[in-house]
Amino acid sequence: MPENNEQANQNWLQQLQQSDEQALAALMKKYYTNLYSYGIRFTRDESLVKDCIQEVFISLWQRRANVTAVLSVKYYLLRAVKNKVLKSLHPKEHRTEMADWQDGYDFIQEFSIERLIIEKQVSEERALALRKTLAQLSKRQQEVIYLKFYQQLDHGQIAELMNVSRQSVYNLLHEALQKLRSLWQTEYLSK
Repeated sequence: MPENNEQANQNWLQQLQQSDEQALAALMKKYYTNLYSYGIRFTRDESLVKDCIQEVFISLWQRRANVTAVLSVKYYLLRAVKNKVLKSLHPKEHRTEMADWQDGYDFIQEFSIERLIIEKQVSEERALALRKTLAQLSKRQQEVIYLKFYQQLDHGQIAELMNVSRQSVYNLLHEALQKLRSLWQTEYLSK
């Protein structure tokens, strides 16, 4: 299925190069929810996130002649939205190197999909306990969990999106999962 997905994306990109507005509409329809879900994790300003997503698609349309270099449409759009939102939130800081202030932004987590899955499998008490445990992760750990398990990005894409090395992604993911296991066992399984 991922091959068909990427194949469809590449077809839309080819059509986009030929100024096919329907291809742009198809990409918007397919990715808008994911982009909004990711963008809203950096700010609660819904209109700002929606404006940033719109600007990303306008930019994609304006630069449609160069879209052949895009290997992963989902990754490209997620990165573009993140950069656009952060630039809007920190316009002066963005003029300097992003790496200088990358730890200074908030990543707001609400693992609502996980909440629904957990509530079906375990009692409300356990679901609440897991949300509290996830909230104890650092913002960067929350972001890496979100990108890995909710956006299904690979480690290289996550590294580029978070502006860290691939090894840092492995470390963040490992530390987050270890911390989750430890907190869960200490707080809830030992009771």
